[in-house]
Amino acid sequence: MVPSTCRIDTRDAGARHIAPTNHEAQLMTPEELLQQPEDQYMNPDQVAFFKSLLVGESATAMGRIDQLRVDLTGLEKAPDEVDAALIEQERQSILGSIERENQSLRDIKLAMSAIADGSYGFCIDTGEPIGLRRLLSNPRSLLTVEAKESRENKSRHLRAA
Repeated sequence: MVPSTCRIDTRDAGARHIAPTNHEAQLMTPEELLQQPEDQYMNPDQVAFFKSLLVGESATAMGRIDQLRVDLTGLEKAPDEVDAALIEQERQSILGSIERENQSLRDIKLAMSAIADGSYGFCIDTGEPIGLRRLLSNPRSLLTVEAKESRENKSRHLRAA
């Protein structure tokens, strides 16, 4: 019996091969992604490519958080009172790193939600395509470069006021 996630490939007369369906097919390379025509923007293969990147980033971030927590636990057990200030500084550094990784996980979750609702790859402010190159450099991006700069300029202006 052929699993429901596969299709029969009958291209060769008499030969039957089980081929994975699109969502199980090997993902394209970044080069192949960039070579696709503009009218194919955010087609299912591209979305699968970026979903895979986000899943990988999520696993990496969770692994770093786990390691940072181990590092933090090791600091808490340090008995040397003379180095208390250095230990506290290192503790604060580790806590900051954990917070950055947690923010990364929140951003990944937002990007995965955008994939689920079909809006991934399009700016949440303008609706314009974010662009494959930007998404390759940061798959968590939900804004075009211009929209991100606009938000940063507004934020700077508000802080200066």
